[in-house]
Amino acid sequence: MMLDKPNGASRLPTIVTPYPLDLAQVTETPSRDLDARRLLASIWRRRKLLFAIWAAFAIAVTIFSFVTPKKYTVSTKLIAGGNSASEEAANTDPNGTNLPILNALLAATGQQSSEQIAELMQQAPVSQEVIKQLGLGVSVDQLLAHLFVRPVADTAIITLSITWDDPATAARIANAYANVFVEHERQMVAGQADTAIGYLQKELPLAEARMRAQQEALTGYEQETGIADLPTQTTNELNSAELLETKLQQAQVDEQTANASLAAVQDKLDSTPETIVAGKTDSGNPVVANLQAQISTLTMQLSAARKQYTEDYPTVIQLKSALEEAKRELKDQPATVTSAVSDGPNPVYQALEQQETTLQAQASAAAASIQQLKAQRTAEQPQLDRLPIESRRITDLQRSAKAATDVYTALHQKYQDALIARTTALSDVSITQPADATNFAVTPNIPLNMALGIIVGFILGVTGVFLADFFDDRFRSEDDIKERLGIPVLATIPLVDGLASKDSAWVKPLAVEAFYQLVASLRYSSNHPPRTIAFTSADQGDGKSTIAMNTAISLGQMKARVLIVDADLRRPSMHDKLNVSNESGLSDVLVGVASLDDAIRPTEHAGVSILTSGRPAPNPVGLLQSEAFDRLLKAARERFDFVIVDAPALRSIVDGIVLGVKTEGTVLVISSTSSEGRAVRAAVEKLRSVGGINLLGVVLNRIRPDRRAQNDYYLGAGQSVSLPPGTPV
Repeated sequence: MMLDKPNGASRLPTIVTPYPLDLAQVTETPSRDLDARRLLASIWRRRKLLFAIWAAFAIAVTIFSFVTPKKYTVSTKLIAGGNSASEEAANTDPNGTNLPILNALLAATGQQSSEQIAELMQQAPVSQEVIKQLGLGVSVDQLLAHLFVRPVADTAIITLSITWDDPATAARIANAYANVFVEHERQMVAGQADTAIGYLQKELPLAEARMRAQQEALTGYEQETGIADLPTQTTNELNSAELLETKLQQAQVDEQTANASLAAVQDKLDSTPETIVAGKTDSGNPVVANLQAQISTLTMQLSAARKQYTEDYPTVIQLKSALEEAKRELKDQPATVTSAVSDGPNPVYQALEQQETTLQAQASAAAASIQQLKAQRTAEQPQLDRLPIESRRITDLQRSAKAATDVYTALHQKYQDALIARTTALSDVSITQPADATNFAVTPNIPLNMALGIIVGFILGVTGVFLADFFDDRFRSEDDIKERLGIPVLATIPLVDGLASKDSAWVKPLAVEAFYQLVASLRYSSNHPPRTIAFTSADQGDGKSTIAMNTAISLGQMKARVLIVDADLRRPSMHDKLNVSNESGLSDVLVGVASLDDAIRPTEHAGVSILTSGRPAPNPVGLLQSEAFDRLLKAARERFDFVIVDAPALRSIVDGIVLGVKTEGTVLVISSTSSEGRAVRAAVEKLRSVGGINLLGVVLNRIRPDRRAQNDYYLGAGQSVSLPPGTPV
């Protein structure tokens, strides 16, 4: 039977594209524009969640910025590298200076990186000296928690920063740190000179006494014998013996000096670590984050409690105490903790090892030279014995006096060199920019934090929306159904229940037009439109009964004769929705205790009749599978243009499958607010698994209304649609 268009039918679409009926069809991949619109639609749909996350984060950041005590950071800059004195010493003597530890430090100068020097700055002796100089009442660990040393990438510059409660104190500590470390480096260089000076101060008086004694002996013997010069013929032999003795004395001095320096180097090696920290990675202190979150929570709780109680109320006192305790704990916590530390070889230790090897070689060489010189002296002694006794005696005295003088001169020269090295010792680190109390960075930076709170809060809000959308398995639009199920959408029904009156005034006409769209889709879905149609859903509460009822009412307004059959024998509801009696109905007709004519009742809607569920039946699925139900459907089809069957949900029973087989078409109702994707897919699989079910499509129910839908898409310009009296939507 063809439907005639009622008055006002111009609101219906004149052409509706037939929907494909292949359930296994896979729709085409959405375009980029469709994806963009879908993302924007998700943001708009969950705008309350977005604004809630946005506002909560921004407010939390603002509160944290205001309640966190201000900290001032002041910085000084240093540069690490060779100094002019070191370079001059290296250029003057290719083997370095006469001081082995100084040589080790100079050799390490070119090997130490700014990262290694930055680590040396944070050693305990430097911090202890700063605490002592400034009289700070803190421990070394507490002071180091306020210190941050950062090498500037690809340069020899090191930035030393101190964070404190006031900028003046921070500047004093930063400058003290820089000065103490520079002096510490200088003292390392000067320490070896002090060792050499101590040794030479002991040896110089003894050498001077020996020199004077030899000179006095020579003078006395010359006066005694009256000889002031040696014969010419003995001069060469005596000079050779004198030169040999001088070399022997010098070799002995060299051996003693090398052994003394070697002992000093070995002592320094024992106290120098083989490795130092080459680098470390700092990360935020998680305890600080927890305490900050706790302070924010306690602050909000205290503010709320003060609005309800007085300051003497126990709850207020307890919250105030907890807040103060949390603030004290936060103040004692370092801002960052070391998450990774890497060790590297100590260049000073390596240089000292090299110097130790060199000194051992020098000592061994001096000892070998002494043995050789002694052997030469023994070999030449018979020639000297042939000289006259007086000549030999005076020559021996002259040789001894000259040797003593040479030893004293050498020791004195070394002593002068050591004094110069001690006086001119320079640090390998120099201050390039002292800390200035007027140039500081303050944390928290309230304007910056608020701006970041707004930006990051918005990003978190959008992320929260996308996460909620990702984990939300419900169907929100026609595109969701087409993409995920591959089933045509017959109509989308807007949500009306729960809206304010000002919103329902424009949503209800859209709902009416949606049902007209559904009726048109059913009518033009094929060349032979179905006349017995079952409405089912994946689960209870998806609105299938309301959709079936309003579809029947819409058909009735189009002058069609419609029968509603409430086949949900387990949980019937259609009689309540249409306000009719349920004394006898479908179950009574199927068991033969009532006739179809007696069980069918008219409704207040024109053209719409109803066959209620009837009295409860012990075996509903057996009644629906019976031949009696087939005969009932055939009789109803002969008397009515359309038979709308309200079928049970498909989740746990098979009644809906049975009705889908027995009717000419089946409509699956999905609620955008409650239908779970897993349950819907299971329902579709049930319908697919049974042959003979003609799934016409899906009705997407309870779509959130949007005022943008109040346009010509549903209503023509200047047109309006009014609901018939008593029509529920």
